[in-house]
Amino acid sequence: MFANLLRGCRQRVGWRPMAQRYFCLNLVYKDDYVERLRKSFNAEERGSKLLLPTFKKAMLYPDDLAIRDNVGEYTYFQLYMAAKRLSIQISNICGSGASLPVGLFCANDAMWIVMLWSCWMSGQVAVPLRTSPSLEMLRLQAIDCKAKLFLGTPENASIVDELAQTLKAATIVLDHDFVPPVKEISSTSMYAQQLVVSGESGVLMPEAMLPNDFYENSIAMLLYKSTSTSNESHSPKPVLLSHRNVDAQIHCLINTWRLGPSDTLLPVLPMVHMHIAIGAVLDVGGNVVLEPGCNASSIWNSLLGVNLSSKKRCTCFLAKPIVYKQLIAEYQKMFLKDEHMVEYIKKHCSEKMRLMATGFALLPDSVFNYWRDITGHHILEYYGTLETGFVLGHTIEEGPKELPKLVPQKGVPKPTARFVSSNYKPRTLGSPLQGVTARLMGPTGEEIFKCQSHVAGPVKTGPLSEASSIPVRNFDPAKAAVLGGLEISYRRLSVEELPAGMEVEEIFIPTGDICAYYNDNFHFISKACDVITVGGLQVNASEVKKVLLSHPKINDVAILAIPDSVWGNRICVVCIISPDVQIELETIETYCQERLPPFKCPHVVKLLVVN
Repeated sequence: MFANLLRGCRQRVGWRPMAQRYFCLNLVYKDDYVERLRKSFNAEERGSKLLLPTFKKAMLYPDDLAIRDNVGEYTYFQLYMAAKRLSIQISNICGSGASLPVGLFCANDAMWIVMLWSCWMSGQVAVPLRTSPSLEMLRLQAIDCKAKLFLGTPENASIVDELAQTLKAATIVLDHDFVPPVKEISSTSMYAQQLVVSGESGVLMPEAMLPNDFYENSIAMLLYKSTSTSNESHSPKPVLLSHRNVDAQIHCLINTWRLGPSDTLLPVLPMVHMHIAIGAVLDVGGNVVLEPGCNASSIWNSLLGVNLSSKKRCTCFLAKPIVYKQLIAEYQKMFLKDEHMVEYIKKHCSEKMRLMATGFALLPDSVFNYWRDITGHHILEYYGTLETGFVLGHTIEEGPKELPKLVPQKGVPKPTARFVSSNYKPRTLGSPLQGVTARLMGPTGEEIFKCQSHVAGPVKTGPLSEASSIPVRNFDPAKAAVLGGLEISYRRLSVEELPAGMEVEEIFIPTGDICAYYNDNFHFISKACDVITVGGLQVNASEVKKVLLSHPKINDVAILAIPDSVWGNRICVVCIISPDVQIELETIETYCQERLPPFKCPHVVKLLVVN
């Protein structure tokens, strides 16, 4: 009877079923799958304490934007399906779960994520290799890791083929066309085909994936430091990261930066330094903007969200100090004379950006101060290594999502939604991040100070723990009472999350850096190998380098010790400048003399022009 009634309605008013109704039901059905999968993941992560790789969590945000690069925009499900397809090819060559090294050659774009995820899906060890070193260094690194397979993009095909012939390894070359279009994989049926119900419990899990138990004790990545030498007498020194290491570093950064699905990260770093930051953002459903190079104009466009909707605009920015320096030069060239742009940039960055950070290099005071003036943001400094990721820094405190509605008053500045930690101190490295313990070692190898992260604040122990809080006028980190070699230990769970009565053995990793601790903050002094003795006095090369880097025309600096029969050593500096820069050696010498004591000033100054 109801069917006859509908038929009559169609005949009288020309009613037709709307195709959009099926589309809506389709979305709801996919959401049901996602919710069931989320409950399964929560049970494994929180209940069973099992490790859950980021690529599996991509299934929780199938239709959300994950990566935006110079080619286009890609959803989580697009990257997941491309990685899964590539992982099958990798398994056919290496074997599933074989934990064999696979070399990756790729620029900073979406294909890097596809390659990384596919290696992990197949159960292999990802070995990112950069094309910037010499071919000889790449060859030594490839031989050292004994790569079974090389993955690359067309622009790196010649290098991939040459290394593959040397090692008799297989190759796979792919580009962005390897990623399936959204319209081909957007249906609920396609999503459902990637899931399987495991056991009688009805737990929903991704189909054709290695069990989470596999990742508990497996190696995830093998990284080579940029300082690895190509000298035949010194073999490359790789850094091994297990999946548990990667997971701990990712969760540490999620809690430190209070990351969420509304965050958009713009990282301008080599991939070996930003893979953890990218993993942290993708782990919580945010999205990442990847720049192919260090083009200051393009980076400013991304920071300001030019031609982008408000949901896609950047909220977090991570770059090396040299990038901030280049952005400042671009600002002075393009925006400084335009009052409206100067006002807009400061307003946009103050209100829309909630984090601007740097790491892996020294931040000159001049860069810090100028950036604060033009954007209203402090550049938060973080300390980390390839082995540990970021371990020292400043935790971001939750702030208001919307500006409070106040009655406008003349002369009262408009409040901004800032997320800077209330105890932030400029030009410091902060305290240990979640799950991290840092300690300083004396010259004879004894522990003189230890600091452990805790919800209530850092817990300090050791013979000199009380000296770290004594007020000092005109504090000089290099003359601090608490100063020594820095060692780092970190765990997946913080102290307050450990079960009652449970103790975890701490294994400390020497960093090779000398640091000081004062007033709840670590201060970087120098690398242990960079201390130069001049006339019986010790000079920290990092101090000289920081002064030279503050010069607007100098991009980078190398400090060398030249043996001298009278003084023991003389300081030589090699300043790297751009081809379009003109600067006299006398200018550099005068610049140092105005800012350094005589015994710390360089005796020899050289210029090196680098594109």
